[in-house]
Amino acid sequence: MPLAPGTRLAQYEVTSSIGSGGMGEVYRAKDVRLARDVAIKVMAAHIAADPRMRQRFETEARAVAALSHPSILSIHELGIYEGVPFAVMELLEGHTLRGRLHAGAIPWRETVEIAATIADGLAAAHLKGIVHRDLKPENVFLTKDGAVKILDFGLASHRFDQAAELPTGLQTMPGTVLGTFGYMSPEQVTGEPVDGRTDIFAAGCLIYEMLTGRRLFEGSTPQEIVANVVSDARPALPAMDPVAPPELRAIVSRCVDRDPNRRFASATDLAMALRALLTGSVQRPGSGRGVSGRPSRTRGKSIAILPFVNSSHDPQIEYLSDGITEMIINSLSQLPGLRVVPRSLVFRYKGLTTDPSTIGLALNARTILTGHVAQQGELLSIQAELVDTVTETQLWGERFRQKISDVLALQEDIAWQISEALRLKLTGAQKKKLKKRATVNPLAYQEYLKGRHHWHNWSTESTHRAIEHFERALEHDPGFALAYAGLGNAFGSLAYYGQVSPQEGFPRARAAALRALELDANLSEAHVTLALERFFHGWDWPAAETEIAEALRLDPNLALAYTVRSLIEISCGRFDAALASAQRGRALDPLSPFIAMGTAWALFFAARYEEAIREAQDVLTLRPGLEEAGNVLISANELLGNIEEAAQLIRRQRCWGLTYDADRLLAACRQGGTDAYWRERRAQMESQLHEAPAIVNYSYATVNVLIGDYDAAVDHLEQMVENRAGGSVFIGVNPILVRMRGMPRYDAVVRAVGAPLTQMA
Repeated sequence: MPLAPGTRLAQYEVTSSIGSGGMGEVYRAKDVRLARDVAIKVMAAHIAADPRMRQRFETEARAVAALSHPSILSIHELGIYEGVPFAVMELLEGHTLRGRLHAGAIPWRETVEIAATIADGLAAAHLKGIVHRDLKPENVFLTKDGAVKILDFGLASHRFDQAAELPTGLQTMPGTVLGTFGYMSPEQVTGEPVDGRTDIFAAGCLIYEMLTGRRLFEGSTPQEIVANVVSDARPALPAMDPVAPPELRAIVSRCVDRDPNRRFASATDLAMALRALLTGSVQRPGSGRGVSGRPSRTRGKSIAILPFVNSSHDPQIEYLSDGITEMIINSLSQLPGLRVVPRSLVFRYKGLTTDPSTIGLALNARTILTGHVAQQGELLSIQAELVDTVTETQLWGERFRQKISDVLALQEDIAWQISEALRLKLTGAQKKKLKKRATVNPLAYQEYLKGRHHWHNWSTESTHRAIEHFERALEHDPGFALAYAGLGNAFGSLAYYGQVSPQEGFPRARAAALRALELDANLSEAHVTLALERFFHGWDWPAAETEIAEALRLDPNLALAYTVRSLIEISCGRFDAALASAQRGRALDPLSPFIAMGTAWALFFAARYEEAIREAQDVLTLRPGLEEAGNVLISANELLGNIEEAAQLIRRQRCWGLTYDADRLLAACRQGGTDAYWRERRAQMESQLHEAPAIVNYSYATVNVLIGDYDAAVDHLEQMVENRAGGSVFIGVNPILVRMRGMPRYDAVVRAVGAPLTQMA
């Protein structure tokens, strides 16, 4: 019997019905103890009467609750109401994928993003031994804030509950859902044992349906659908979105292969193959350009150096396995005619095992290098293997055994042998460059590798630890250029993100970079550090652009340089050029959060807010909680009038270095509109301003403009300029602040910064 509004289940008060599923009814309810809205799924009484089904409901709920994955609906707790089990779940706002499909087919990029997120959730479930077995559009939910959630594990099988397995044949038990025809794999509909690959089959069906708006396996009766699935009678896959990359059709075909052994081996492999389509590495038929208009790349002379495995399982030498990988990447990246997959992409495979063909598809690489590192006293044992990802044959393999002190020589030896195995035609100068061996103190080099290891962990603490190791490296070898370059990177990063004052961080970054270039004039990243310092701290635009040009001359594929060039172009109001530079950087290194932010910033400053929101959301998938991405999301939503969405984001994170009471902000907006919202924002900011960094003046200025208090806005801009806060370089192009153009005080502060603005007289 349905529950009426007002019914209490422990501390939960039912407010309305949401819908029903195979296992029972779902209600919206209020948790009166924690003052939050939740969803409650109450098992149908006739199903609860079956002890086996009751056990399955409870076991499934416990197993899913233990997953704690952002792509899976969260279950808070289990309870009993009048002898019937119920599960308390997070309440989702939005619609199911089925509801989204009512509007028609979904563009291929959005389809891939949804499918990759689904694959992430499936991978987490499979890792716990849980197979969904009923993946369909009704069981995928798209939230208002862009999240994707897998619902209803009511038919899931898992190793924790093998005795409670439901029969998977075609006879339907009254009131029991056994799966949905058209999405079940051949082995599932014929009652054979299933594993995670049955969910991969269903995912392939979903991808096809999202792209075309119709089901892959159709029929007028369940028996006809089953016959089509078992006989693999499906429409031609080219009928999918004609502008989608051909690799997407290959992915769908592999997912829905009748033979489970020919599908993706894991949902993780599927997710990686899908995300590779979003990096700009695929080619449109006949266009000669990649997706989004970026230059295409081919799998001809291409290599992915996967993270070397620490076979000793000793965390103390993790820096060695990571360092060897990174330095081989750096060495091979210098060679012409060879595309080397960037570090940020290959390190997603760290700790994962998958087949070469999947890696080749996911990373668009014809060859992969794998390796194992083990330490035995002062000796290192390294096994390396080069594999063709198309034929899955070994092209080269070698075992090395050398002292740890000779690790630099070992890395260069591997790089040289790889170039030989790939039959790269190198000039004498290129061969000399590849074999170039700097005279470095072995202890200094080990400290340098430790510094790089911490540098890539992306936190304030790890950056400070990186600095400690770089400084120790220089104690062992004062002439070690790479260690100085590392110091420049680290201090520049701390200053950019406000983790040290710009007055302290940028000068130290500049000094380290200059010293690095005195020792080795070919260090392209040191020129990027100098460009950042000249731009954000020196306000010397010509010098910053000169340094970026030199960095790109030395390394035309340096993603970081394109991103910094984009920031410089933004500050000059050259938004189209800035977006092109940012997209070029992201195409080269698509998984770096800093580089990915370049596109979001270019779109935001160009007042293309909806696009900026999408890009910032992508960045948060790379680095959840990154405040810089959250700032763009909040500001863009506010400027679009999406105050509810902005307040939800403010509830979860700091905004421009400050915390806010989102409930008070929403209350103000509901009572007095957006003007009241901004006044409440300013009031909350005032209580924190005395302890906030100088960059907060930037946010304070924009809020005052939106209120109409221009004098107060300029007061804060003047404070920014006086303190040389990094954001000062953007005050002449910020889409809110530019509303003050023509006001003498505002124009004066913009001229004080000195940006060569193309729009100003």
